[in-house]
This record gives sequence, structure tokens and C-alpha cells, in this order.
Amino acid sequence: MYKSVLLFASCLVLTLHVQAQSIHGVVKDSEGEAVPGATVMIVGTGLGSAANFEGVYRIDSAPSGRQKLKISAIGFEEQFVELLVKAGQSHQVHIDLEASSTSLEEITIVGKSEATQVREQAYAVSVVEAKALKNSSADVNQILNRVSGINIRQNGGMGSNFNLSLNGLSGNRVRTFINGVPMDYFGSSLSLNNFPANLISTIEIYKGAVPIHLSSDALGGAINIVTDTRAMSYLDASFSYGSFNTQTGALNGQWHDKKTGLTFRVKSFYNHSDNDYPIDINILNTETGNLDEETTEVKRFHDAYSSQMVWAEVGVMNKSYADELMVGVVLSGNYKELQQNPYATGTSAYPVGEAETQSDIKIFNLSYRKKDLFVKDLNVRGYAVYLDANEEYVDTSSNQYDWFGDYRPDVHVTTGELGRKTHFYLNRTNFLANANAEYAISSNHNLSVNYSINRMELQGRDDFQPQNNTQFSNPNIVNKQVTGLGYTHTMLADRLSTTLFAKNYDYLIQSNIASYDGEETEFFETKENRLGYGLASTFFVNDNFQVKASFEKAFRFPESYEMYGDGLNVIPNPSLAPESSNNYNVGIRFNSISQRQNQYMFELNAFVRDSENYIRFEPKLNRSTYVNDKSVLARGIDLALRYAIRDQFSIGFGGTYLDLRNSDKASGLYGDRLPNEPYIYSNLILSYSISNLLGLEDQLTITNINRYVHDFYLKWESLASQDKSVIQSRLTNDLQLTYSLKNGRYNVSFLVSNMFDAKVYDNFNQQNPGRAFNLKLRYFISKN
Repeated sequence: MYKSVLLFASCLVLTLHVQAQSIHGVVKDSEGEAVPGATVMIVGTGLGSAANFEGVYRIDSAPSGRQKLKISAIGFEEQFVELLVKAGQSHQVHIDLEASSTSLEEITIVGKSEATQVREQAYAVSVVEAKALKNSSADVNQILNRVSGINIRQNGGMGSNFNLSLNGLSGNRVRTFINGVPMDYFGSSLSLNNFPANLISTIEIYKGAVPIHLSSDALGGAINIVTDTRAMSYLDASFSYGSFNTQTGALNGQWHDKKTGLTFRVKSFYNHSDNDYPIDINILNTETGNLDEETTEVKRFHDAYSSQMVWAEVGVMNKSYADELMVGVVLSGNYKELQQNPYATGTSAYPVGEAETQSDIKIFNLSYRKKDLFVKDLNVRGYAVYLDANEEYVDTSSNQYDWFGDYRPDVHVTTGELGRKTHFYLNRTNFLANANAEYAISSNHNLSVNYSINRMELQGRDDFQPQNNTQFSNPNIVNKQVTGLGYTHTMLADRLSTTLFAKNYDYLIQSNIASYDGEETEFFETKENRLGYGLASTFFVNDNFQVKASFEKAFRFPESYEMYGDGLNVIPNPSLAPESSNNYNVGIRFNSISQRQNQYMFELNAFVRDSENYIRFEPKLNRSTYVNDKSVLARGIDLALRYAIRDQFSIGFGGTYLDLRNSDKASGLYGDRLPNEPYIYSNLILSYSISNLLGLEDQLTITNINRYVHDFYLKWESLASQDKSVIQSRLTNDLQLTYSLKNGRYNVSFLVSNMFDAKVYDNFNQQNPGRAFNLKLRYFISKN
């Protein structure tokens, strides 16, 4: 989002000041990354321009005749370009700069983008830059599903439950963050399948070892969504409409005053879908009581979803006392109809026609960051967040529906459609805070410290269930504190870098467990303390070739709903033990920094996750629960390849093989693959771009996205092979056309998802939508 934003910014200046003749273009490095701040001057005239964060520059009122451009940027070789400027014409000149190393008092300055710097960390990390995705209708989940090592499975369409797996570990073992703030507790209206691409700049995916500034009990990795925080003014508006009455809109903007530093920022989105896509059903024959052998195509009729968010912040940027100091408030909510039990396997014979959930969330946030605070090379940052969420679950209907939307009244007068009648109100409050400091002791030694706290309270009532009334009448409390210490040492002219770190986890949970009738209750309290540790090291064989290795002893504590249930479909298991994992990663990265025309990248990562007390979900309709598997071993490899020709054509491939098995020798399931976990998945992405088609600073991009998931067992392998409980392999093909005008100010994109209308079954063998169409319009304008 950062880059896309300022790409349009210079377009604003461009349109507001139409001149007789002009020179414009984009300044990039040899990797194709924009070079923000590069200066482009017309020699001998005093006329020039500074490239924005997208690398875009523009010089108006350029003199006619032969002119010489001088292009310079810190960390790059100076370059000159000659051209003939014709009266009344606009001239497009794109510039590629070569990186240089300049020694200044033993400090090496090399021009690299922020994304490249993250990729070159010692951690096993991938970075997704959202610039090329902002015009698509994709949410964060869909973007992440194109990254090697990640597999995301959904129970259905927009707003449905999903399960994210990263290098063998899934669910809560992989923590998600927004600008470093844990979003696991923000509720379903602020989850990965809600965030549109417009709101993000980059996504950082840490596979295995997690740096201490992302402070949480992440067992097997972390995903950090980075939004746009540049000191600039911009407006970004988009709306899309698609199949199944799917509507998404986003309005984001920022006003920044350079002189005072005063900044006002707003991010917002709206999502809705009827999710009335067709599915194949074995209809229940009410006369025989058997399911039809042949399937019938019906439409989902009670699966609509809506979510919305407004996030407003005000503060200052680029001041002597703060690079950024912002306070803000988030208002968010969602509404979800339930078509069937979310943990049902396959498709229920009797659909749900009236049960629903909704939530309203208020979040107050404070964030601060400053480089060189008080002394040089002391960098600090921190945040404080308070969340107040009200959630409502309604299942009171006694009617029995069929898949045509018809119903018989008062069939089960003592129960709801999913189980016991419930009208459950749950209030959840969260306080999260984090403080991080990094100090460069010298050019080769860096010390960092981090502290975080996360305290959550749950309290509620139920108009129908005495059990919920009793269990949630008093606050259920979860308190987590994590203290981290890290040390980084570089040597061999910064070619070898090693980070050592330790994390101390303090955990407290207090809850009541009520009997089925709500007459009796038992108080449980769990206190735990664990010490995690690890290291990450990287060596640059040369500027193009990097080797990485990392290890972490990581811990994750059970969430309150895992131990004590959710008051609806998940029953308590207070005996759950914390899970731990020894995470190993070894990888290599090779990229063609020196090539100017054609570029390629190759990444290979091998991983091992040796877990104990692995917390696994066992779905059993309204009696689902979480259990510990004593020992689970995951081994695998993920591969990423990319080749680009002249910034026009690119081909990218990502593939993962995962061997995730029960490694408890005392278990009767020893050696079995874990149930409901894919083990081979890949994607192939082809893209072709044509620039300046109509001479209007325009670009047409055609992108083809192919996704393959090999078939896998729904149940334990040795049990599933007996009843052939297999989720069939899937191959989907998406085609997207995007047209941008005026260097990206005006944008339109058309997407065909699942172009060949493949029958796709996913998490818990739920059928996903077939072919769908989507049209998106986007307008972007910005000013430095």
C-alpha cells in the first residue's frame, strides 16, 4: 500500500499542473524495486524532481531541445540520460540505477528497499509487497495462499471459518499481527479474510523462529500485516461487485502537514456477500430416511455475511521527539448467518435456517516510535491497545429446514437448530501493551529488549442455557506476559550475522466450569512459566547468494476457549497442557541483483517441527473439543521461484511438501498423518504487462493464478483408509485483468475465480464456491 499510494501521489501533482511539455517516469534499482528520494535534474536548468516512495518523478515545463538528465540517490551510482524534448509533448523516461557501496568512516551505505532488508534477515522470512495486488479483489487470506509454505482452507465463502497452516503448524500456533499488534483477539470482523489489499503495504511471514518484537506465544511462526505509515497525504477509494451479491468497499486516506507534523489518518472497509452459491447435496428422502444416491444442485440460502471497520488516528510524525505518535479508535462489527454447524463434516442433511451470530467491537490504540532517542542508535517503539467486544449468538428456532429453504414448524421445541437453545451474550475486554528498544552498541553489536502484556476477561449470560449463565457469570481471565532479550553480532564485513534470543513466558488463566444443568461449578486456575530460546544466522556467500539457518524452542499456552469451551459447540477440557516445539529451518536464497533486463529469484527452505502436547481440534458437532497429542513431528520443504523479463512478463512458482505425523510410539496411531491436513500444495502465477498502450501513462496487466492441493485424509490415515474418508485433490484457475490510467490514479480490474468451475472441497470436506466474477474500481491520489 505504501508504494501504491505514492505512485498516485505524483500523479496528483502531475494532473494539477498541466504544462506544455514534461518528463516523467519511474526510478528503480537493479532488482526492480522503487528508489524513493532519488533526484532527477535537468542539467544546467535548476529544474528537477524527487522520486516519491513508488519511485515516480515528474518534471513540468521542461525546456525544448536536447537535454541531459542527472539522476542520483544515496547508495547508487550517479547516472546521466540524454533525450530530445519536443514542444507540447510528454516524455516518459524510466531509469534503472546500480547500487554502490561507499565507505564513510567504516560505515557501508547500500541502497535497498525495506522489503529487501526484511528478506535478508537471518530469520526464515518471506515478504509480500501489496503494490501489485492493490487493484485486485483479494483479501489477505487469498494473498497469503500464494506464498510457499502456507495453505489456507475455508469452510465456504466470505466470512466462513478458515484454518491457516504454515510449514506444518496451523491454527493458533501461527500468530497474526497488524503493525506488530497481535490480532488474534480482535474478533471475526478483523480477521485475515476481511482485510482488503488496499489497506496493506507489505506482509511479513516468519516461518519458524519469530523475532522478539513480535511478542506472543507463537509456536510455529508469525504473520505481520504492515499498513501504510508514510508521512504524506493521500486518498485511496475502491469498490467491487461480484457473484453471489458480493460487495466490498474501502476508503482510506491521510492528511499530513509537513511543517507541524500533524497527521490525521483513516482506514475503513465494508464487506458483504449473500454466499448463495450452488452446492451438490444428497437430499434426505423423508419417506425412507435415506440419502439419495445421486446429488442435487441447490443454493445455500442462510449464509450471508457482512463486516465493516473504521479506524481513525490523529497525531504527529517526523518530529524531534517522535518519528510517529498516534492515538486512535477502531469501530468494527460483523453479522454472520449459519447455514450449518461450523464443525460439521461434509454437508448436513438438515441445513440451518435461522441461527446467526454478530459482534460489535471498540478498540482504542496508542502507538509510538522514535529512532535515535536521547542517544544515537537507540531506537524505541511501543503500543497500548484496549478492546471492548460484545458478541451475540442466537440459536432458538424450533423449525426444521430443508435445502430448498422450506421448513416444518416446531419440530424440535426443546432445542435449537444446532443443539441446546441458546441466546448467548458474551463481553470480551482485552488490554495489550508492548515496549521494544534496540541499541547498536557498535557497528557489529546490537542489543534488543522487549516486554509485552496481554490480559483478557470474558463475561456473559444466556437467556436459555443455565450452564453458560453459571460459567460466564464471573469473569474468566487470561493473562500472558512475555519478556524477550536479543543480541545480534555481525562480522566478515557484515556478510555473517547471528542473532541469539530468549523469551520468558508467564501465563495465568482463571475460569469456572459449570455442570450441564448449571447447578454446580468448579473453579480452575492454571499458572505456567516457560523459557524459550533460539538463534538465527545468515551468511552471504556473495551479493547474490544467501544461506540461512534458525532454531527456536517455542511454547504456546491453551486459549481459554480451548480449555473451557466457547459456550456453544466446544466443550471444556481443562486438562489441556501447554504445547512446545523445537523448530529448525535451513534455507538458501539466490537472486540476480546484477541483471538489468531479466531477473530471477530462487528460495529453498527445509524445516522440522518437533512438537510435544500438540493441541488438536476434534470435531464432533456440538460436542467438539480440543485434545493433546503427545508427540507430533513435521518435516518438509518449500520452494519459491520467480523469473521476470523486462518488467513485462513474469512467472512464479511456489510449492510445499509436508510430512506431518503422529510420532508417539505408544499410540495406536503412531506414524499416521494428522487428519484433515494437506501435505502437497503449490501455486503457479503468470503475469504479463503492457505499458503506455494509449499514450496516457496507462498499463494493462493480465495475471493467471493456478492453485493445486493434493488429496488428503479427513480422518486419521489408518482409520480413514477403511471408509475412504478423503478430501479430493483440487486445481483452481483464476484470471485477472487490470487496467491502470495516469500512472495508477484510475484503475479497473476484472477477476474470474475458479474459471473452469471445478468442484472444490476444503476444510472438513466443505464445498467451496465455484466459478465467480468480480469487477473492482479504484481511485488513488496522493501528495508529498
